[in-house]
Amino acid sequence: MTLTKSNVWLASYPKSGNTWMRIALITLRDGGATIDLGSMINNIGIFLAMRHRLDMALDIDSSDLAPEEVRLLRPKIYGLIDTQARKTTIWKIHDCWERTTDGDAMFPAEATAATIYLVRDPRDVAVSFAHHFEVDMDRAIELMADCNYRVATKIDSSHPHLPQHYSSWSRHVTSWLDQSHLNPLVIRYEDMLVDFADVLRQASATLKWDSTEVAIQRTVSATRFDHLREQERAGNFPEGLRGDRPFFRRGIAGSWRDTLSVAQIARIERDHGEVMCRLGYL
Repeated sequence: MTLTKSNVWLASYPKSGNTWMRIALITLRDGGATIDLGSMINNIGIFLAMRHRLDMALDIDSSDLAPEEVRLLRPKIYGLIDTQARKTTIWKIHDCWERTTDGDAMFPAEATAATIYLVRDPRDVAVSFAHHFEVDMDRAIELMADCNYRVATKIDSSHPHLPQHYSSWSRHVTSWLDQSHLNPLVIRYEDMLVDFADVLRQASATLKWDSTEVAIQRTVSATRFDHLREQERAGNFPEGLRGDRPFFRRGIAGSWRDTLSVAQIARIERDHGEVMCRLGYL
């Protein structure tokens, strides 16, 4: 199998703006036209860890494999996945960057066209994480500090996702920024809120798109949080959460200030202070 540089990794720790950026990239690619959220799952930003992609690429049932076997196979399928004739595919990723036990990079350079890494203040991540995964705040903070944190670890036919290693928030960041050698464009969630147009200019340049200023400004307008919330409330969002919990919740920076206790803030800053300082969060 020959790998081609056709994959763009849109990587982030969960709850760091990946979905918002995916929606914006779809909109920007289409010149700033308002997007139908119901179509996004088959558009830009396809989730790479969906189990059926491995099944289809290798013509197997991955539920018959051990998690380690699945892990070893993952880097080997990027040239085999059906991308519906797209020249370049942007993949949503929540895994940390690492190598498999046989030495393969999980996201090999020879299969990489570009990498965008989204990052968010871990204090805000904790608040959003607890809401999204329905865990209490202390448990969210504990998981974010766990270098062994993995999800979907049990392979069975009823689970749509492959096993993923999130690791800790800090290790996730440094794995992509320092260990991947993929030279990612680093985008802070907070900068998306302050000047989304400039962020989109940077993303467009990284993706080698010829986006016009008109398209960029239209994209900013079309992907405002109030618009996205309206579409979600209308039931037009395939990734919506169960019950009455909104996916597009607040869309602000600093919500941790009125949510976390002093002890919880101190725990996060102790666990992740070095990387937080590096990224301008402390």
